[in-house]
Amino acid sequence: MSATAQAPATIGARAASLDEAVAAAAALLGRARAPVIAGLGTDIAGAQAAAALAARIDAVLDHAEAPALLRDLDAMRQGGLVLTTPAQARARADLVVLVGPGLGEAWPELPARLGLDQPPTLFPDRQRTVLPLDVSAAPAVRLGLLRALLAGRAVAAAPAERAALAPAVAAFSAAQYAVVVWSAARLEALAVDMLAGLIADRNARARCAGLPLSAPGNAAGVAQALGWESGFPVRVGFRDGIARHDPHRYDAARLVDSGEADAALWIDAFGNAAPPWRRLLPTVALTAAPLPAAPDVAIGVGRPGVDHDAVLYAAATAGLAAMRAQAPSAAPTVAAVLARISAAIAGPAC
Repeated sequence: MSATAQAPATIGARAASLDEAVAAAAALLGRARAPVIAGLGTDIAGAQAAAALAARIDAVLDHAEAPALLRDLDAMRQGGLVLTTPAQARARADLVVLVGPGLGEAWPELPARLGLDQPPTLFPDRQRTVLPLDVSAAPAVRLGLLRALLAGRAVAAAPAERAALAPAVAAFSAAQYAVVVWSAARLEALAVDMLAGLIADRNARARCAGLPLSAPGNAAGVAQALGWESGFPVRVGFRDGIARHDPHRYDAARLVDSGEADAALWIDAFGNAAPPWRRLLPTVALTAAPLPAAPDVAIGVGRPGVDHDAVLYAAATAGLAAMRAQAPSAAPTVAAVLARISAAIAGPAC
């Protein structure tokens, strides 16, 4: 049983029952004029419940990993992005390009799931080449140069830069099916745009696809859930129950630090992070681990896939999957607590 199940709720510094904490959270959020629901580290049911609550109280919805999510999404929206799955990469790719740092941290199972030390399963007679691509210095510039060299364009580049990229140029030129792997959490937006363009360029000559790794906190799953609940991914704002999407306007940290938000609901059922903002404001927290600074109302929740069954984004399949609880406990789910808060806000006492 998780620690949060043993001490489920506090109001200020005082231990409280779940009923008391729900009532206090409903009162705090119900009187807010510009609330934000942020963090959003939760399963699919929790994301759906958060969207329903946001529509009721005209709140902003923003995930803690929104910057990384939006780098990939913006590249797709602006110019298209050819993607593949780990299963397809394992089966077909004769070239796997590992772009930038942090891939092992983003997905520790990557080498095994992609079979990096094996030939493509559908083409056992082909050799699989694994190419780490260092973009630590000026990643967008380096990827732009690689893209130009692959396209045969005349570029002004130092001989040392050309030589450093020569193995990548040769590997791409020889590949029949290349897969490019990256983590947007470690790359700037322009670098992700360059990757999308490089993949599009290569598809004019051979097969090439991208495999962006998902950010923590079920970020990809939450973005999908918000998409079907509101029509938009993260950074969604509701007014009169109508959803709008604006990556700048509905940045929760910006809204809090600028003073535009007057209350916050922080959700982190994975115990990954604390709110990133610098300003104090009335806060309700639904978390699987205590926050460094005690919020006005704290309710301990279960961890998806650990304390309770859950539907989460699975990196191995690049899609949603049902997860059985590894250590079932009595800790409440995010969805259940949000439903109770929403019902309390709608009741006559509020």
